[in-house]
Amino acid sequence: MENKKEKSKKRELAISFIITITLLIVFSGYSMGKAYQNTSIQAKAKVAEPIMIVENNPVIQMNGKNEKEYYNFKVKNNKETGEITEVDLEYNIEILTKTEDAISFKLYKNNQEIPLKNNKTDNIKLEKGKVQEDSYKLEIIYNKNENHSIEDILQDVQIKVHSEQL
Repeated sequence: MENKKEKSKKRELAISFIITITLLIVFSGYSMGKAYQNTSIQAKAKVAEPIMIVENNPVIQMNGKNEKEYYNFKVKNNKETGEITEVDLEYNIEILTKTEDAISFKLYKNNQEIPLKNNKTDNIKLEKGKVQEDSYKLEIIYNKNENHSIEDILQDVQIKVHSEQL
């Protein structure tokens, strides 16, 4: 009998302990649950338009009568409508041609000679919001004394302007 009483007391004690813990959890303010949140963000943004225009002259041909010929072109950051580039740009100029001893080049920016390294300029900056127009003159020099060939020199010279948005 004592064994049953003891078991009964233990059972009552266990039940009261479980009820106490349950009440403490319910009234403690701690809650467990899931929350779902949905955020919707809408934005209207205009992509900045880089403007870089190269204005060039018609093709020129050298016939060997003149020792020097000039080719003029401009690089600018604005349109004729007045729009100016909205981002900073950086560009360089490269002269593409076959290597020929009799032909050499000099490049002038606003009548100041700029150095060419392997027929390429250093990077030049076009600033946003500020009208900028760079005038270039490519001097093509034909040195008849350096021409060791009995044939005519037939080659094209291309001017490439490589640009990059900063």
